Amino acid sequence: MTDPDPDDDDLTFWDRHEFKFYQYGHVYAVIYGQVVIDYVPQKALKRPVKVFLICYSHLFSLVLIVVLPGYFCYHFRTLTDSVDPRLQLLLYVSFANTAIKYATVIVTYLANTVHFEAINQKCTYRRMHLEKEFKKAPKEPKIPFEFFMYFKFCLINLMMIIQVCGIFAQYGEGEKGTVSQVRVHFSIYAFVLWNYTENMADYCYWINASVLKYYRQLNLQLDHLRQDMANLKPTGMLLHRCCELSDRLEVLRRRCQEIKDLQKESFRMHQFQLMGLMLSTLINNLTNFYTLFHMLVKQSLEDVSYPVLVGSFYATGFYIDTYIVALMNEHIKQELEGMALTMRRFAEPPERDVRLTREIEHFSLELLNCQPPMLCGILHLDRRLVYLIAVTAFSYFITLVQFDLLLRKKS
Repeated sequence: MTDPDPDDDDLTFWDRHEFKFYQYGHVYAVIYGQVVIDYVPQKALKRPVKVFLICYSHLFSLVLIVVLPGYFCYHFRTLTDSVDPRLQLLLYVSFANTAIKYATVIVTYLANTVHFEAINQKCTYRRMHLEKEFKKAPKEPKIPFEFFMYFKFCLINLMMIIQVCGIFAQYGEGEKGTVSQVRVHFSIYAFVLWNYTENMADYCYWINASVLKYYRQLNLQLDHLRQDMANLKPTGMLLHRCCELSDRLEVLRRRCQEIKDLQKESFRMHQFQLMGLMLSTLINNLTNFYTLFHMLVKQSLEDVSYPVLVGSFYATGFYIDTYIVALMNEHIKQELEGMALTMRRFAEPPERDVRLTREIEHFSLELLNCQPPMLCGILHLDRRLVYLIAVTAFSYFITLVQFDLLLRKKS
């Protein structure tokens, strides 16, 4: 038995159980056909196991994309038929929500197939390399990183529990017959679609959270270097100290380039899935607004069915989930601005050291090129986009209310 490491007492809960979270996420992703998602690969899979998992992934995806949609299209009238025209309108909105998820699943499957090797090489392994590079970096940025990981983990599992409760509630309240069975099956299908897309969204969120942590650590290292440079004194070791600072600044500049490449490649491969996530959020907000309106019109919580109530909670959680994904990109943008401000505070190198001056200029130019990537070349994924989604959903909600009032007059 080996002696315990004296530094173990300084380890946080996340440091001690980090790989367990990653293993849970990998198993969770493999179950839903996302074998490409392996947060921290520990060892290479044996070839028969790897081939089996890849075949299972393709088969599972094709069943979701080809087989089951045919079944639900055949029962489309059953899914959307209702004596109450207002409830039928709500069913149409929910069906549109699932259709957006279905489109996102198709895009996710195609992206995973095309970028299978790139996701591993340009995202997973590059992130592992950066983790080693920043192993001795300041630990302060790890605290918010761990908090966001805990929050995301709890939120996703809570949303899963809410959806499962909604499915059981719908099964328990539904009347016997084909209508109830098909709608329960459709709810389970929507649940699986959400899990399929959420796996890749969680992976992208994890990459962006890591990018934010690395930028913050890099900014602290850059500020320490600036302080060392400001403390330079004209002594006999001045040129030697300038060379050391130049070497350190060059290393930080290369790390900044690697972080930028990690975010750029991850965003490039996941941008269509993120666009689908934004559209799903729009429809979820619309469903949520209309569900709340449906509750207020009845003026009695006793008349509200549990599936409707659970769906409202789920839509709220979905919006929070999308908000923190956008918030992560907003923080990255702010951190880049902070690094640019740190570079502007650098003093003029003593003795006009040519190499140190050149490294400062190169780093400043590097930061100018570190612009946040755009979503499909159209939109920036930040808090403003989430606000616009909420406003757009509310506008469409007003249209739905007008249809609802019209249906009430006719009934």
